[in-house]
Amino acid sequence: MSEGKMADDPQCPTIKHAGIGIEAERARRFEAQLSVILINVDGMSMINENLGRKGGDYILGEVGHLVREHIRRIDVFGRWDTEDFIILTVDRNLYGSVALSEKLRRIMSDQTFTWEGKEVRITASIGVARGIPKGPKGIDSLLAAASQAVMRAKVAGRNHVEFTNDGYLSTPAPMQAVSKTPEK
Repeated sequence: MSEGKMADDPQCPTIKHAGIGIEAERARRFEAQLSVILINVDGMSMINENLGRKGGDYILGEVGHLVREHIRRIDVFGRWDTEDFIILTVDRNLYGSVALSEKLRRIMSDQTFTWEGKEVRITASIGVARGIPKGPKGIDSLLAAASQAVMRAKVAGRNHVEFTNDGYLSTPAPMQAVSKTPEK
C-alpha cells in the first residue's frame, strides 16, 4: 500500500497516520463508496525557487489549514508526497466529491498568501476517483485512478478538477445485463 511522506505539521498528518488502511477497510467491509481526492499544488518547484524551501513549506502548510477548514471532520486528510494532499471521504456521492473538489480549487485560487512580504497566489490540479475498494489492492486502484485524474487536470491547463467513477475498482461490481427490444 502506498504511503505519503512525512509532514511536519501536526494539523496535516501523513496519510500513514491519518488511517488510509482503516478507511479503505471500512469502505470494503460495508461496501461503501470511497472517494479519493488528490490535490496537487501547481508550480511548487517555481514557488520553492522564488521563496526558498521554507517559503514553499509555509505555503503548503497554509494550504493544508485551508483545506482542513472546508472538509468534514469525518473525512481523512493528510499530506501525500511532497506537494500533494489527499482526502478520503466515505458516503459522499460523486457529485458531492467533485463539488467539494471544485470548491477547494476555487478557494485556493482566490487566496493570497504572504511570505516575507511577498504575495503568492496558487492554483491546484485535483483528481477524484470513487468506488468500492474491492480486494487487497482496491485502494491502490483508486489511488492510481485519482493520480491519473490529476494528470488529466494538469494536461487540461492546471487549476482544474478531473474525476473518474467506479471504472478503477480492482474487482468491479457485477452489472446487470440490459436489453431493449426495438419498438415496432
